Amino acid sequence: MSLNLAALGEQVRRMSQTVAREVRQREARIAKVRDRYLREAGREEHWAAAVNLSASSANWLLAAPVEPLDTVADLPAIPADYAIVATDGSHIDVDRHGEVSCYLINIGLVYIRYGAQPTARLESLPKLYFAEADLFLHDDTRRIPIEGALLSVRRDVEEGVALGELAIRSLTDPSIPRLALQDGTLIRWALANADAKVRDHFLRQYLAYLEQMLQHEIPVASYISRSRSPEVMGLARLMFCPDVNVAAQRGANCAQCSDAKQGKTPSCMICQDLIDADIFAARLREGQRSPIFRSLSRISVEGYEHHQIHFFFVRIGRELARIELPGWVAGRPEWVNQVHALVYDQAARGQGYPIALQRAHEQAVIRSAERRVFEQMVSSALHRAEAPASVSAKRESKQFIQG
Repeated sequence: MSLNLAALGEQVRRMSQTVAREVRQREARIAKVRDRYLREAGREEHWAAAVNLSASSANWLLAAPVEPLDTVADLPAIPADYAIVATDGSHIDVDRHGEVSCYLINIGLVYIRYGAQPTARLESLPKLYFAEADLFLHDDTRRIPIEGALLSVRRDVEEGVALGELAIRSLTDPSIPRLALQDGTLIRWALANADAKVRDHFLRQYLAYLEQMLQHEIPVASYISRSRSPEVMGLARLMFCPDVNVAAQRGANCAQCSDAKQGKTPSCMICQDLIDADIFAARLREGQRSPIFRSLSRISVEGYEHHQIHFFFVRIGRELARIELPGWVAGRPEWVNQVHALVYDQAARGQGYPIALQRAHEQAVIRSAERRVFEQMVSSALHRAEAPASVSAKRESKQFIQG
């Protein structure tokens, strides 16, 4: 045997001891941070002001409290009758070595009604994009290709638009609770640093969908499993920052950190690598939710207007799920309770993950065999149309090697 297990065993032992020590240190830091956070309950306006003062000068993400910091809300009664719609999406990107420039977005759509009149509809909506206007965004001097990360943005937006259309078409009974549920974040993070043309093009479509939901009074929410968001932890950092002075209108300014100037480790580093869930994990029992916070993400603050994204955490089994909702949902307690109850019930039915989102994913996913069939369909259609072949040498070499 070439592997020296005796030498490796000693290294593994040292590694396990290091990990155990780091876990204990991390747990001690979490306890200190959580205690400090809870001591500040009752001073929410003070810390909301500190967040605003620090928004442009702190080197980390921030969230502003909307409810008391020590809020623990029990699970509301789950209605026997309710309706929910959900979407998810997948795509096939542009193949630069293929015969034609095109991409495919497949949206899975699900409608489920529970109670006295149970019913369900599941479908997929594939859409092929191949026109010049589909493949590029244009301004006066540029053609911006829609591929890679930008195609992922388009798919996210298409999921929202499809969800809005499905909700308006299906959630027509206002006498029962109803919810439009997305998978993942409502914050289009990828647009935060995007080109202005790109940002405005996609954000306008996405906000139009949210506005439709507002006009039809259909609550919108999203579900994020195993969230590692650090926004509430960013608020906790301010509580340790020696430079925050709300009375003097001073927030955290990382570039001028007084601790660093004195050669000390910045006080806020106790929060380094900790996440929001670390604050709430020990406080929330099954079904309970945390306080509501407003995200200070730049794209939400600068671009979302009255749709600014809020969030809370809810205990579902061993994990804390992050639930995001637009400001007009977060501002109505009855809708917050409705989102809380329905999302929890969906996750319980799905053994830890919302069943409607599971079904939407099943409808959306494009399997390997389906991808091959799609490629064959494109090739055959081009051949029948007598379109000139334009397969790259790289693609031809792959096909030759594969036989």
